[in-house]
Amino acid sequence: MQIESSPVYSDETLYRSFETFNIEQHANGMSGWQVCYDQVSAGQFNGHITELNLKEIQLVRDRSNRALVKTGKAWDGSLSFNMPYNPLPDNFYCDGNVSSSDSILIAKGNCLPELLTPENLDVISITVNKESILSIAKKQNIEFYLDNNSDGHYITKLKSNTDLLNDLRIIISESHINTLIQQKTIQNRVKDTLFQHLIDIIDSEQAQYLGPVARKKVVDKARDYVLSNLDTPPSIIELCNVIGTSRRKLQYCFQNTLGINPVTFLRLVRLNAAHRDLLNSNSNSCVQDVATKWGFLHLSRFASEYKTLFKELPSETLKKNI
Repeated sequence: MQIESSPVYSDETLYRSFETFNIEQHANGMSGWQVCYDQVSAGQFNGHITELNLKEIQLVRDRSNRALVKTGKAWDGSLSFNMPYNPLPDNFYCDGNVSSSDSILIAKGNCLPELLTPENLDVISITVNKESILSIAKKQNIEFYLDNNSDGHYITKLKSNTDLLNDLRIIISESHINTLIQQKTIQNRVKDTLFQHLIDIIDSEQAQYLGPVARKKVVDKARDYVLSNLDTPPSIIELCNVIGTSRRKLQYCFQNTLGINPVTFLRLVRLNAAHRDLLNSNSNSCVQDVATKWGFLHLSRFASEYKTLFKELPSETLKKNI
């Protein structure tokens, strides 16, 4: 069967969500991909594609009700991470090897293996610019050996993908898409979050042991950088890049020095920044604008975390100054 071209992939921000009613329509649904699907199980085909493109990163949620054989490739210069979005009803097969719900397929865009997928599949593909993620890995002193793999792909087991899936569910929730598409601050934080999740998947090594003095040096360097950039608190990935360490090692150092992880530390910095803005607000200010400014996508979660820390809702802080 001939592989037809899908919509061209570009770095422009794009969100699409649509139902498909035959395998050709479904195969041609992802921007920049050239794939061929052959239906294996009997029955009328029905699928759904949700696609979010941000600069250098593409998210695709792919749902289909029939067992399929999939072949093809992603866009040029890409690296693709593919995993179940919801637990698989059955195993799937990758180049003849059995894979399960806790597996993730990592592949160069032009080296996607043949897949035999089960009925009622629900998977997520995070496809990124290969050079971008290799550059981040290099800054964090993480080695990536895919180029040494003659197949150009491999499958690995995830110890836990709960945090990644929780973030994905927030990111591609339709109730948040408009905010994401319109706000550069949110876009950058989402990209940083996803890139760091992927770097964590690549970084399979355990954190090297560091003594108390060395751990404190790492924490002090991170804290000094954060406190010197209070107007634009860095993301975890930026912090790791600046310090030249992996998130695993950074977390190990924070946990053993301050008793909290770096994600919590950065969230506290952003919550306090939002608190200051609300305290110094004027009559034209609103909670959502302040939350968005400081990179909080999920407004109700922001309000909950804010109340836990300051014992009042953001709206209550705002009213004090109006």
